[in-house]
Amino acid sequence: MSIPSASATPNDRAQARRFAGLARAPAAAILVALAALIALGFGYAAHPQRVIPPAHAVNGFRLYGAIIARMRAGQRYANAAVEELRAEGGPLRPFVTVRPPALATVLSWLPGSGSRATALMTLAAAGLIAWTIRLRPYGSGALWLGWIFVALFSGIGPPLVTAGPMSLFHEAWAGLLIALSLALRTEKRFAAAALVGCLAALVRELALPYLAVMAIVAFAERRRGEGAAFCLALAAALAALAWHAWTVMALTTPQDLTSPGWVAAAGWRFVLLAAQWNFAAAILGMWAAAVFVPVGLAGGLGVRDGLGRRLTALIAGYCLGFMVIGRPSNAYWGLVTAPLLAIGLALGPAAIADLARSAASRTARRSA
Repeated sequence: MSIPSASATPNDRAQARRFAGLARAPAAAILVALAALIALGFGYAAHPQRVIPPAHAVNGFRLYGAIIARMRAGQRYANAAVEELRAEGGPLRPFVTVRPPALATVLSWLPGSGSRATALMTLAAAGLIAWTIRLRPYGSGALWLGWIFVALFSGIGPPLVTAGPMSLFHEAWAGLLIALSLALRTEKRFAAAALVGCLAALVRELALPYLAVMAIVAFAERRRGEGAAFCLALAAALAALAWHAWTVMALTTPQDLTSPGWVAAAGWRFVLLAAQWNFAAAILGMWAAAVFVPVGLAGGLGVRDGLGRRLTALIAGYCLGFMVIGRPSNAYWGLVTAPLLAIGLALGPAAIADLARSAASRTARRSA
């Protein structure tokens, strides 16, 4: 099923809603599962974990600002990054402790911090506008339009409002590029989406799963051209990462520090820590994250079309990944997924309402 058009009728929108016709028992089971996730999150919020930075943590703002300054003076990225990290006492092994060169290279071409902030704000604004347009057909009326803008702004807005310091965060750029890529993808057009998705992965390797999911879903839908496009983007990003690994490892020595690793199996707690890059969670803390992460997942599940399948796979996939990989001090990784969760959050209340109506209905209904 395709995304409803801008002139969609109420019947068209109803056809795109998975939970509107769900049988009573599955609807009730999904509501119970969502409630359990929220309750688990409330338990974590009531007993917050103290986040202790690793022994060799570095100041990312100072580090990448210094790297860009060195590049403007003519130094190669790899040399600048390795020398600065070594001077900061940060780990240099494995090679992923050094960010890919794409973002620093582009930022070194810009005249100053103001232009960096403007570029990030422009990208965030483009994503906000694109998704407001894309989600408009899923509802009707001024209230719906206002809600999706607020929900989207909660996750896309932080880089827009704090673009100055945020412009040095690779994760902020990658998250916004992922969101823009997904917004550009339609049933008929996917080349631009694959290209922008590749840019996200070139900025931060945490975007590689996005390309993989997009390719897998496309092949599952028998959209071979789209699947091939995202596979090509994934291959290009992996090749660039391999080159980055070679350049960094050529400059490191056995005496350089090694990262303690990222497989922490922190579970749902880390998912919620990472989800706090949202205005609601920034204000209310993990209590808000405990609610909007399950609601965002429900929002993706509640849409029965290509967007819903991709959004669900991406949110669920990143959540599962974060449950295994990521130390508490890596919560800034949530900048990669904050826009995706905001999209799900925009669709979430309608999905929850459909579930509630289906669960309360005494009439036997079909299963999704």
